[in-house]
Amino acid sequence: MTKADLPGVAEDGGVRRHYTGEELYLILRQDLINDRTPGGAVLQENEIAARYGVSRTPVREALQRLHQDNLIGRKGRFYTVVQPPLERIRELYEFREAIEASTIVLCCRRASEETLEQIRAIVEEQQDAADQKRFYDYERLDALFHVAIANGGDNRLLTHQLEVSYDQIWFSKVGNLVSLQEYSVDGTIAEHRRIADALIRRKEDVAKAEMISHLRAAIDVSERSAGPRGKRGKKPRG
Repeated sequence: MTKADLPGVAEDGGVRRHYTGEELYLILRQDLINDRTPGGAVLQENEIAARYGVSRTPVREALQRLHQDNLIGRKGRFYTVVQPPLERIRELYEFREAIEASTIVLCCRRASEETLEQIRAIVEEQQDAADQKRFYDYERLDALFHVAIANGGDNRLLTHQLEVSYDQIWFSKVGNLVSLQEYSVDGTIAEHRRIADALIRRKEDVAKAEMISHLRAAIDVSERSAGPRGKRGKKPRG
């Protein structure tokens, strides 16, 4: 749901809105990602009310709901965008590597040609979303890309485990990299294209290597964004 989808709202934003707390919650959830709001950013009730042309009551209700869903945190009197601990990000992506190193090999072996073309089409949709700065859709398509590969591997247990990890990314913003300064949208899409190309050519070793490199790059981005403190206790690879 976008701002223009709600009753009584002009697409140019010129009409004063009458959002409920639930409607504003859905809009804020999407806009926080579309705007690539960085972790730690303070969310001011009066600024949000002015931006969306509403009173502070629905703003307060929306922020409370976002907080209940662990999408934002609290610092004193203010709500802030969640800043996931680096160690939690590392654990999540190491878990994903263990799962996805298997799912991509199975996808190479078992997926139909139609499924592989659908995977490649997702990458192009993600490129379109990035070009239009629709980062909420960009992240949704990112998850869809990885889950589609798992589905192509035709192993329900592995797919379920991957979906569980994405629930943690989506609902708690753990591993949400698009807001990080070091994150490259173009670089991520290029990695997805190389993975899709290897799948279509049925090159198991290449596809697996590309997937592992892709997931480890996410950890590297998180560590660079965290600075020297985030690199303490870093485990050597290999």
